[in-house]
Amino acid sequence: MKIAAFDIDDTLLFPHGIAEEDIRAIRAWQEAGHLAVAATGKSLSALQSALQPYDLTFDYSVAFTGAGVADRAGDYLFSRTVPVDSLREILVPLLDDPSVAVYAMPLHGPDALLSAEPARFTGTILQDWVRVDLAELDTGDVACLPVWVPNNPSRQRQLRDDILRAHPELAVHIHRTFLDIVPAGVDKATGMREVIAHLGLPREEVTLYTFGDSWNDLALHAIADRSYAFSWSPDEVMDAADEVIEAVAPALRRLT
Repeated sequence: MKIAAFDIDDTLLFPHGIAEEDIRAIRAWQEAGHLAVAATGKSLSALQSALQPYDLTFDYSVAFTGAGVADRAGDYLFSRTVPVDSLREILVPLLDDPSVAVYAMPLHGPDALLSAEPARFTGTILQDWVRVDLAELDTGDVACLPVWVPNNPSRQRQLRDDILRAHPELAVHIHRTFLDIVPAGVDKATGMREVIAHLGLPREEVTLYTFGDSWNDLALHAIADRSYAFSWSPDEVMDAADEVIEAVAPALRRLT
């Protein structure tokens, strides 16, 4: 069984949309009998919204940086949530910090902006959200807490380290100018393993190809039979990948 797993933002989806060439290549891959998996930091609802304009449906979705895995119909096969006590301890100081923007991604329903002001950036990450007060948030349903830390990589790393030191029950993944806070032991590789387990296949019977541009794709690339980063990826991600490419379609066509 061949499986191709695709990050979404800045891998397939850009401010101008998803290239028709990439859509055709993924559909041809599926028509050849192979599986296509979305592996994204987006929530499931945000992923569905982003794909709605396109003739593209993934066989499985690894969402929330691995904290939720859904089938083609959007039903969860696996999910984890951020412990409620940890969530509240993290949110209280961050919501008083005007230099960051804090969101919550529930397993069910739209993404929520918890800060007074949204992140100010151009791109496709966290485009659809509703403003929610912490008191209104269903804290038991949150799979991921994205925190926007703009233009300050050292602050971003320090905040990540502080959270991990205080909360060993959590994992924190860097994605561009965001920190994705999820339950410990969760990453895109976790979600991909859940997909393979659901299929009932031994790992040696699966050939896994991964496409991803950022740091939160490193764990996924590490379990791939062949991995692809992009010329705009950070150096660490390019160094970890088997090949650096300019677009998904030409590479995927070679594998079909």
